[in-house]
Amino acid sequence: MVLEINSRQWLSKIVNNSAELVEILKQADSICRYCEPVSPMICIERCEIWRTKNEFIEMSGMLCKDDHVHSLLNAAKNDRRQKVIEALSEHPRSIKGLQEYLKSKGYSHSQHTIASEYVGPLLKAGLVKKDDAKYRLTLYGQKFRDVLKKFNVENPLPPHSRCYEEIMLKKLKDGPKSYTDLVESLSQKSLSRSLKRLIENGLITKSKIPEYVFYFRTKKVPKKPFSPTEKKVYEAIPEVGTSARELSKKVGINIRRTYKYLRRLRKRRLVFTRKKPKTYELTPSGMELANFLEETANLVSDASKAASFLLERSKQTTEIPAPSFTEFSPRHACMRFSESIHRNIRT
Repeated sequence: MVLEINSRQWLSKIVNNSAELVEILKQADSICRYCEPVSPMICIERCEIWRTKNEFIEMSGMLCKDDHVHSLLNAAKNDRRQKVIEALSEHPRSIKGLQEYLKSKGYSHSQHTIASEYVGPLLKAGLVKKDDAKYRLTLYGQKFRDVLKKFNVENPLPPHSRCYEEIMLKKLKDGPKSYTDLVESLSQKSLSRSLKRLIENGLITKSKIPEYVFYFRTKKVPKKPFSPTEKKVYEAIPEVGTSARELSKKVGINIRRTYKYLRRLRKRRLVFTRKKPKTYELTPSGMELANFLEETANLVSDASKAASFLLERSKQTTEIPAPSFTEFSPRHACMRFSESIHRNIRT
């Protein structure tokens, strides 16, 4: 008996009930295992689930590349491409349909420009797929659109780059970092340029500490008594250290006298100095963008795992012995046909 299902409704139901792509494709695969189509061509021509699974298998090589996250971000760092994603989230459109949609949003471009400059990069990133004369969002594209909507960030970073700025934002998400900490990830020239660009766009800020030398108390117990002012200076030094200027304000004496008492305390080995460099940290908008980047990286990782699951599943399927003539059924025909398609994709 043929199991009649509406694959589009099934897929929509699975997607709505699960956020992770791996889980979505596992549930979709379980439906395929119990489906008995009349003809193998039904899978190709009508089944939304088969088409989605096939897309991830096709993208498996691309998703595993180290630079895919950067390619994805560069593809999305464009207002018009984001508008194309929004347009295709409504329904599939032709290039002419996208031209009309963009025109309604205030953008006038030729169909050639839309196809090459705006749709082309989205196709390469796996966010969009072409069916006949129309373009549509893939499931991967739908999930990426959800990330875009969740954060609603305006990315002011350069659209064609090696994503050095994004690397810095990711590192600073863990907390303030000094120049020395950051230079481990990039060359000095690239780092200086990236930091300048991030500061200009209000995504990071530099600490406003005017002094580099900080004073700290040692663990040595004072043996000789302090003078009244000397005691004030010593006790005003916090555990995290402080600059002479801040200490001067806290104790209420001028900077010259502060240095005088600090020298005395250093001679008694009760105080030591340490250079504390300026640090860089994220602004609120920088943190928002950093969260978006982290979510995007998680999506790519999830998509890569989903593709690996399908590839492994197809290997297991191809190892099933071929049925005898008496066992042959429409379901077996569909499985055999799908197996040959998957083998061709991998080769």
